[in-house]
Amino acid sequence: MKCLAISGRAIANIFKKRYSKKPINKKDLRKYKLYPIPSLTVDGILEMNKKILLIKRKNNPYKDFYALPGGFVECGETLEEAIIREIKEETNLDVEVESLFNVYSSPNRDPRGHIVTVVYILKCIGGELKAKTDAKDVKFFDINNLPKLAFDHEKIINDYIRWKYG
Repeated sequence: MKCLAISGRAIANIFKKRYSKKPINKKDLRKYKLYPIPSLTVDGILEMNKKILLIKRKNNPYKDFYALPGGFVECGETLEEAIIREIKEETNLDVEVESLFNVYSSPNRDPRGHIVTVVYILKCIGGELKAKTDAKDVKFFDINNLPKLAFDHEKIINDYIRWKYG
């Protein structure tokens, strides 16, 4: 399986900047036969007794904010494999996908660029809750008393609560 991706370092080498709120000129991209495309992530909603699992982010963007567990889809894996892997890496829990919840695609939902996320509803099937990899902390929060959240995760959780509880 071949997969073409361009890292922030490669972009910096070509365009002399790594992150910028100003988009890279499309003419410059064409010069290198590159095409701007959104990145793909997955996020998981794991609810138990009206509490939702959140991780405290260890890295920027939104360092020290809570967020739904999830992350980037790796080349060669399905979305379902990605969310199961990300949950295990960040929380040490084993999960299975119950259902697809929604897709969030606003170009402004992530400060790193246009990143589309696919959100799944999950069921815990094992493991011991423990913060791992890029999570500083992991715990369940009452759905009516959530901390300040990263990205558009407050919107995602509010959509979920409206869908599930009316």
